[in-house]
Amino acid sequence: MKKILYFDASSGVSGDMFVGALIDAGADIEIIRNHIDSLGLDGFSIRARKVSKSGLMGTKFDVIDPETGRDVDAPEDNHHGHNHGHDHNEHGHDHNGHGHDHGHGQHLHNHGHEHGDHHDHPINTPKKHHRSLWDIGSIICKSGLPQPVIDDAIAVFKLIAIAESKVHGTTLEEVHFHEVGALDCIVDIVSAASAFHQLNVDEAWCSPIHVGSGTVRCAHGLLPVPAPATMELLHEVPIYSTEVKGELATPTGAALVRHFCKGFAPMPQMIVEKVGYGAGSKDFGIPNLFRATIGKIDESIVPQTTP
Repeated sequence: MKKILYFDASSGVSGDMFVGALIDAGADIEIIRNHIDSLGLDGFSIRARKVSKSGLMGTKFDVIDPETGRDVDAPEDNHHGHNHGHDHNEHGHDHNGHGHDHGHGQHLHNHGHEHGDHHDHPINTPKKHHRSLWDIGSIICKSGLPQPVIDDAIAVFKLIAIAESKVHGTTLEEVHFHEVGALDCIVDIVSAASAFHQLNVDEAWCSPIHVGSGTVRCAHGLLPVPAPATMELLHEVPIYSTEVKGELATPTGAALVRHFCKGFAPMPQMIVEKVGYGAGSKDFGIPNLFRATIGKIDESIVPQTTP
């Protein structure tokens, strides 16, 4: 028998929903916390709490903003904290989305004039407002994290940066993450990699992804859902939209499932051992939950991918 992790993305996916689902399914937040502490990101902390979404319980994974002491996803004056002053806030660029994570678009900017930034020390540069992919890679590599966590975190960031560079017609060197957003995103992605490796599965699969509908407002104006970088990350992945308005799939969420999942298909015949739910911040009239199911399948079973 083979141990698999199957994700249900019928309510979309974001970085914090991904981590919350894995914690709910058995990953230890204390191990994740130790890994985050090893990054040396002063003031950033994490927590996991049980919340109800449309009457169903799930785990909400929070990244705490060191400046405000609040969850970066917490609504405030009709804004979600992930924005951090940048319009392109991931699970709802117009503040009407999931309100989870912060991954890329709003924190990635194409600033060719900052090409040399990555020569600075990756952490102790308080005057710098943006960080390159190389800056982020340096922070992660110098952390002392387990090598598999390092490799996966950097790979996810690279997927995001490649998508952003393609959408905006720039190079990887010209793609920059906003300072606070970059650190926030590092916490989400490293937490996801840490949690994933704790579960010791042979492989992961995901359902077709519900991306939502409507438009989102970002630094580049009003854009259709899914946002361009998200769509790029979901290239050749089965996606669908319904009447639900809002951005259900964020760039960070898309990058995480794209990296960790072997394929995208309906749930195969399996013996269920554990189920976890990761909660988002917003309510859409459907349970805003990302489900992770751990179970065993026969070695001969190969999920049938959706054409």
